[in-house]
Amino acid sequence: MKHIYPRALLSLLLAAILLVLPSCHSVHTAEDVVWHMDTAITLRLYGDQAATEAALRDADILLASLDDQLSAAKRGNEIAAINQAAQGVPVPLSDDLYALIARANAISHVCGGAFDITIAPLNHLWKTCEAEGVLPTKTQLTAALSSVGHEKLSLNENALVKADDALKIDLGGIGKGYAIDRLVAELHGRSGISGGLISFGSNIAVFGEKPDGKPFVVAIRDPKDAAGVLGYVTLTQGQVLSVSGDYERFYTIGGQTYGHILDPATGYPPANGLRSVAVIAADGTLADALSTAFMVMGEEAARALYEDNVLDFEAIFVYDNTVSKTDGFVLQ
Repeated sequence: MKHIYPRALLSLLLAAILLVLPSCHSVHTAEDVVWHMDTAITLRLYGDQAATEAALRDADILLASLDDQLSAAKRGNEIAAINQAAQGVPVPLSDDLYALIARANAISHVCGGAFDITIAPLNHLWKTCEAEGVLPTKTQLTAALSSVGHEKLSLNENALVKADDALKIDLGGIGKGYAIDRLVAELHGRSGISGGLISFGSNIAVFGEKPDGKPFVVAIRDPKDAAGVLGYVTLTQGQVLSVSGDYERFYTIGGQTYGHILDPATGYPPANGLRSVAVIAADGTLADALSTAFMVMGEEAARALYEDNVLDFEAIFVYDNTVSKTDGFVLQ
């Protein structure tokens, strides 16, 4: 099963943050590239031909469903209901979304608010300012920041309550990692499938085994060179790699570029010198959120979490001229 895409989309695939290394194998490989969550997603499965082809179709359906469920741009979904709700009015949530928002809030708390799903008013402000060609004013930033803060979300009995009418959520910093977790849970152990790889470009997970018995190895892109490789990482079952950076997506205003990752405390992109952060964790939801949080909070605060064993992860911090990593992050 193959989906055909225009040249512009294929160029995006070639420029993906993570470059998946191919391997030689003798058993059947089923591969597809689909477009969901505003991202080109590579699905590669190994095993029985009929089983892998069927699994690709089911994965595409699941991704479409998750896109509909998690996107802040979709009308009529739970995210829209939350964003349109008035202060103090309970919004019933499905079990899955309730659990995801609860997890996001817990990570926000541990990271001191550096990751926050209530960032939507700031994202909207910067998009509007980019369209108008002017930077946000202090007054605009103050107004947007007044509606940001995970502590303004309350969860109780499968419902969410906002403490501010203008508070809106955006799951863009955690949704792809969550989607990877859902896909791995769906595909791993499925009859007729021996292994596979899922890549959202900036998020990648593997499961099972490759046909040749060799480990899954992925390349991490050099943020200063679209065609360059910073190094290679071996992923094993139960590991997810997530990369966040300032070089793929950004706002362009007055001829200057500003990274799309915003600090929920200031409303501006962080100014700590980081070009990218790669995080390896036991699940995609955590890895995705942490790579975003560390871009905001910086290496020193991230290392404090690591050394205190607050969370289980490994990370690499990439600057213009230096690279730093935690003890367990093996960069080949």
